[in-house]
Amino acid sequence: MVIFPVMALCLSGLSSCRDFLNLSDPEALSDGNFPTDLEHIGLVVNSVYGAQHHWYFLGNYWAGYVMYCVDHTIDLQWHEDQEWVDILAGDVKAGNEKVTDPWTALSLGVYYSNTALEEIAEYRRTAPESEKAALDNYEGECLFFRAFYRWHMLSLYGQPDMDGVGIPIIQSVPKTLEEMYVGRETTGECYQAIIDDLVAAESLLSQTDNHRVTLWAAKAFLAKAYFFAGQDARALVYLKDCIDNSGKSLVGYDDYRMMFNGYDEYEYNSESFYEVGNTADPTGGNAYGSPNTGSTLSLYYPPFCIGPDGSRTAMSYGNQYMHDRNLLRFGYTDPAPLSDGVLQVSGSGDNAEYSLSEEYMARQQEYRDKLATPEYDYENFPDPRLFVCALQPFVDEVQMTFDGVKGYHKVAQVEFGHWWEMDPSTGNDPQTFYGWPVRKYNYLDGHLANDTRNVAGYNIYFIRLPELYLLYAYLMKDTDAATALEYVNKVHRRAWGYDADSPSAVDYQTLADRTKTASDDHLANDPILYEMWAEMFG
Repeated sequence: MVIFPVMALCLSGLSSCRDFLNLSDPEALSDGNFPTDLEHIGLVVNSVYGAQHHWYFLGNYWAGYVMYCVDHTIDLQWHEDQEWVDILAGDVKAGNEKVTDPWTALSLGVYYSNTALEEIAEYRRTAPESEKAALDNYEGECLFFRAFYRWHMLSLYGQPDMDGVGIPIIQSVPKTLEEMYVGRETTGECYQAIIDDLVAAESLLSQTDNHRVTLWAAKAFLAKAYFFAGQDARALVYLKDCIDNSGKSLVGYDDYRMMFNGYDEYEYNSESFYEVGNTADPTGGNAYGSPNTGSTLSLYYPPFCIGPDGSRTAMSYGNQYMHDRNLLRFGYTDPAPLSDGVLQVSGSGDNAEYSLSEEYMARQQEYRDKLATPEYDYENFPDPRLFVCALQPFVDEVQMTFDGVKGYHKVAQVEFGHWWEMDPSTGNDPQTFYGWPVRKYNYLDGHLANDTRNVAGYNIYFIRLPELYLLYAYLMKDTDAATALEYVNKVHRRAWGYDADSPSAVDYQTLADRTKTASDDHLANDPILYEMWAEMFG
């Protein structure tokens, strides 16, 4: 009974309704009011940077779910998630979202890049000449990031041969459903698309703020892209240019050891060409997919520490530790800490007291006391990068709050229960289990959830100078072995606490010298590849 009068009223007021609907809301985004100035363009470009923090990419998934499992950086403590176990076993099955979800995040990064590039092109039509340099830099950044997201897609989803299956190359924002159906190019074509974007970015970038993408970031990325695309001559040109003219230099060992854990004074340093900037957010942060300013990369591999009652405590979710086999490759051959002869027991039953042997602890402490000094025993001590990449139980310390009091506590093995025993549920053998927590890209100053709301501030490095040194050495080894050896030794010297540019007592003498790993390891007599592994571990 009421419907028809209401409909009649609407029909009689149709003209005024149309006028109302045509009103512009200045607070709402539309093609007419956004983007209309350089500040708006900056906001669009910010979204391209923001995709780095996506939960399915460097915000969380990339390390603990994917790459650290694939390359055996880590091992799992809890084995009830079969999809996770399959990744470590190299037996990923269809539908494993831990591996497929990063495709979504990286595709989004490409989409944001394409959107920003189109908006920049449109805005250029009416932009004043005074804004040209800023627009050039914005365009260069977006081209860099389109290459960056494609690079990571290709590394995970592409086949290694140049004629193998790569990824889709989408150059613009799809306008129709048909434009969204894009096939996968060959791996070689994908590398060329990455290279083309970086060449274009190189011609546009002039800014020097290392918190953003710079000309030297693009050049270093180009060097790396040419290398992996098999374009050796061009790779050599860009590698040499970056080495000689970028102004970059290796930091000392002490700074190197501290640069992966979110301490501002060690980040954006002299050896970094580009790093993903992360900022902890202890008040407003929230992980599990929410957009944020930092990263929750270490959610699955946090440190464990020993609480006041002797129990092991995870400093976050906690299911991963550095794979024990990596200790041997770093040259660490001491016995497991709870093995016979190391674990000491006095008394029995409820009165039992546990400790580690004085001889064992003295040796572990000697490593630390002599670290990065000439007294560090090259022949008998492990590679010092072990202590950059991992935390040693019973020796290293981290901050943690117990009973309302925050303080330093000894690192524990990644296990459950009291520090002197193994939990039957894990099946670990105290005679052989080491369980060192990962140190790189980890939060060391409290519980990840309680202290940072799961949003940590460790920057994630994409390209550093030592990587370029080693790529250069690899390309030079067959034509100029002496030069190749010198660049390998620069990286090696820094790792052992020596000046990178001066001959030292720890220098390799040939490109076939013994490295720190075991004699049956394929890296045992390959300093270039061993140094690349040790330097880029984690």
